[in-house]
Amino acid sequence: MLRLEGITKAYHRHQALRGLTCSVEKGQIVGLLGTNGAGKSTAMNIIAGYLAPTSGRILWDGEDVRRLGGAYLSEVGFMPETPPLYPELTVREQLEYVCGLRRIRRNKRAAHIRALCEMTDVADRMNMPTRSLSKGYKQRVGLAQALIGNPSLIVLDEPTSGLDPEQIVSIRSLIRELGRDHAVILSSHILSEIEDVCSSLIILRRGEMAACGTLQEIAAQHRTGEYRVRVRARGERVCESLAALEGVSGVTPLPARESGWEDLLVCAQQDVAGQIPQALLAAGAQLRMLCPMEAELEELFMKLMQEGG
Repeated sequence: MLRLEGITKAYHRHQALRGLTCSVEKGQIVGLLGTNGAGKSTAMNIIAGYLAPTSGRILWDGEDVRRLGGAYLSEVGFMPETPPLYPELTVREQLEYVCGLRRIRRNKRAAHIRALCEMTDVADRMNMPTRSLSKGYKQRVGLAQALIGNPSLIVLDEPTSGLDPEQIVSIRSLIRELGRDHAVILSSHILSEIEDVCSSLIILRRGEMAACGTLQEIAAQHRTGEYRVRVRARGERVCESLAALEGVSGVTPLPARESGWEDLLVCAQQDVAGQIPQALLAAGAQLRMLCPMEAELEELFMKLMQEGG
């Protein structure tokens, strides 16, 4: 659906993006991660058509968006971190105005606005001026605004900022629902939110792509492999045998979870799952459990940022 090829963006001498290449498909919710200044907002503004890249190209279904023009922009719904709302307009008037910009037929606007307000839980605020809304409700109106015209690609920058816990759960559920029939790009500083909602990740570091793929794929490429091993054995021979395996960087005892058995954490720079049983057998140990430790996004993210110096 959407493909970025070698996208760069320069502000005078500052390179905000450096050769960004990635793809987003229908049915994907892609988490866009990075520290402040990594290029996330620049990338989203370029995808939404608010900024032009310095070089590179954006393809929509294989067609250069520069040739598609307005046809591409009508397929994109964008919610920036601070939604652009006119304070003197009511919620209904704000959405009617955007419907006009999006060329929604007049006889369809009322029903469309009502459906979006119900979807984003602002139906009871439709006749209130946007200046009187709390930040959380402004975020909801911004989301409703981004969904006008049922765009195929939805770009959301910090959509749950300012929401209370109940609202956050509701908006996350809505984003998952949208991800079934749309392509969604979601930026958030809340790593647990990205891990909970997104099916794949794009991690930026100083304008460059540090990693791309599912959490498991990125973990396999960038994260030290970790395995929990449960054994019955005596002495230090087991730890020595495991530590001697090629690629193993450390063996650490863990709190025992089962009487009569010892738990060990094996850290490795490569996949050693196939070698561990043989090493234990040679050490005279009985293996009860061998399982990889699940990847944690926070650990991966910090590791990738540190790798960039």
